[in-house]
Amino acid sequence: MKTGKEVLEQALRLLGYTNHTGDIDAVRDAELFKSGSAKVRQIYYELQRIEHPDDIDTDFNMTKELKLSSITIEDVMPYGVAMLIAQSDGNYNSQTLFAQLYNQKRSSVPKPVARVKDVIPRGGC
Repeated sequence: MKTGKEVLEQALRLLGYTNHTGDIDAVRDAELFKSGSAKVRQIYYELQRIEHPDDIDTDFNMTKELKLSSITIEDVMPYGVAMLIAQSDGNYNSQTLFAQLYNQKRSSVPKPVARVKDVIPRGGC
């Protein structure tokens, strides 16, 4: 999984929005795909601020490769997107479940290493 489209499809699978073969029906769920892209964008920017606070990618596209670690894309993003989709659908049981999972998994997002600067004044003329 590398693109926003793939994250959205995984979120829909997690929610059980699939046909009898387990596939996403893009025609039947066209409205979910339309509204889902905004939800993917929202979660993407939120996670990007955690993982790359100084390098925010504002050129989001659902088919473009996301600039996040594979851990974040595959194991965190789908849960956040599923949470927002369930919330907008009024599916409060799923929304609560995915909110808990997303918040728990969000702590595993890689953070930048803090660099310590030596700012102690040294003697000298």
